[in-house]
Amino acid sequence: MAKATIVVDIGGSKIASALIYQDGNVEDYGVEDIDRRGGEYVVDQVIEVIQRHYSNIHGDDLVGVGISIPGIVRGNGLVWAPNIRGWRNINVASIIRRRLSLSNLVMVDDRVANIIGEYWQGEAKGAGNAASLMIGTGVATGLLINGKPLRGSSGASGAVGWWLLSKRVPKHKSSRGFLEDEVSGPAIFRKTYLHCLRAHSESCLSVLRNCNPPNAHCVFQMLDQGLTLIKPVLEGAAVIVGITVANLISLINPEVVVLSGGVGVEIGRRFMGIIIETTRKIAQPYSLKRCRITVSRLGYLSNLYGVAKLVLDNSPLVN
Repeated sequence: MAKATIVVDIGGSKIASALIYQDGNVEDYGVEDIDRRGGEYVVDQVIEVIQRHYSNIHGDDLVGVGISIPGIVRGNGLVWAPNIRGWRNINVASIIRRRLSLSNLVMVDDRVANIIGEYWQGEAKGAGNAASLMIGTGVATGLLINGKPLRGSSGASGAVGWWLLSKRVPKHKSSRGFLEDEVSGPAIFRKTYLHCLRAHSESCLSVLRNCNPPNAHCVFQMLDQGLTLIKPVLEGAAVIVGITVANLISLINPEVVVLSGGVGVEIGRRFMGIIIETTRKIAQPYSLKRCRITVSRLGYLSNLYGVAKLVLDNSPLVN
């Protein structure tokens, strides 16, 4: 039987997990809401998820466990994940290894996991240089340079959520970043609410107030149900995505840019025309001609495939 990995992708609002085999086959896939209490409650939740998968696999077939983190993973296992409460300086790897007696645990940031997943099983397959623009609860990008993922000097490369979109430098430091304040899931929900408030649309506000949890998924559903009042908010977000894609193309001269993450995929599916039109106006033209802009078809599986590949390959990226 093919060797298997237990893989977990921790996001700002969801936890996805699965068994992924060396042939790319996926079994026992599931997604659940993250414990909003954060801290060790989320660590406990991840441990429970791993234990559930253990019951569906033969021990001899298990190569190891892989976990994708929405932040920075240091070599000693310490994690900085600002979109998870209490994960500013927590040794997630140490806790999980101790509690589960794991001999092979791979923990890596979601930017590296995402681009490796797209390279192995997704839209960046075969590319030497590629970028995945991940938009969800946060905003980040995975970068593949000459066939290898870029991590940076301290594992923080790809933090484009901090890119500044204005000429004016704010007086107060943003705790979430500037691009992230414009196109992330929470940002789109907030902007939609304000747009409906200014339009005095009680029907729009009523839907948003009853959205549980309050996120961009509700906004996309509203648009699909014919509430065109909110369309300008999403079109504006698509323009900003196009600017970001253009900057990535000009920066690294990739063969492909993949829109990924829950929000990135939904904006890409509905407003790719706006994204491409904006990109064409801004990107370095020589690089633009040689770059394909597309939407991930893997969904939550991108990061899961990425950490599975690292476990299977016993990559030196393992922390």
